Amino acid sequence: MSKKNELLPEDTIIVFGKISVGEYRKFFLQAIGEEILGSGGMDFQNWVFSQGGKTLKEATEEYFHPSGHEKIKDFLTERRFKIVSKTNKELIIAFDKAISEMGYDFGGTIRAGHSWGSQMMIIYGKTGTKSRPCAARIWIKTDDVLFQIYFNNIDAHRQYIEAAPDYIREVFTGSFGTHDKGCTSCRGSRCGPKEFTIDGHFKSICRDAPFFLKNISLKRLPEYMGLFSEFYEKK
Repeated sequence: MSKKNELLPEDTIIVFGKISVGEYRKFFLQAIGEEILGSGGMDFQNWVFSQGGKTLKEATEEYFHPSGHEKIKDFLTERRFKIVSKTNKELIIAFDKAISEMGYDFGGTIRAGHSWGSQMMIIYGKTGTKSRPCAARIWIKTDDVLFQIYFNNIDAHRQYIEAAPDYIREVFTGSFGTHDKGCTSCRGSRCGPKEFTIDGHFKSICRDAPFFLKNISLKRLPEYMGLFSEFYEKK
């Protein structure tokens, strides 16, 4: 039994009768988040019973990466994705298919979210590489999804961007919130800002500023993937 304010160690084996359900609940709230309590229709106690014999770490990993799932559409059938609308699920599946055809995948893992109010995130990296530098992310919130692509050396692609529709240009010309102040908003001059000019307007933003695809829809997806291709496919 753990002390009042301590969590069970992650190598604790789930065995009933010795440790209360409340102690397990406290651990999984920290490791997984409040969705474990049933907001998505899950019965927490029954789920814990189904994990008997596993360590807390193994149960957590199984929750985020269920055995046998390889395709994104399979993950989206899980109860934790009940917060995602049918339209957004269709959009995620279409995005996954399009980016996979360009040689990028999510590595078969859905991670816990940690920014922008997200509950979960899907990270895309180059297929077949060890380091898998992140090219794009999907942030899954309780009421929305955010699509983020990482862009560098933007001025080299100025001609493409300026000839694109407004909803492509706004990815670069819109507000970046506190990141609009450049590197003074985060780590100072050491990190170096991203600087570029679009339609005659100069931007100097924090290097960590997120480039979000706004109002993304299936209709607009080909143009967004064209933008991704412009930056990431070898010419």
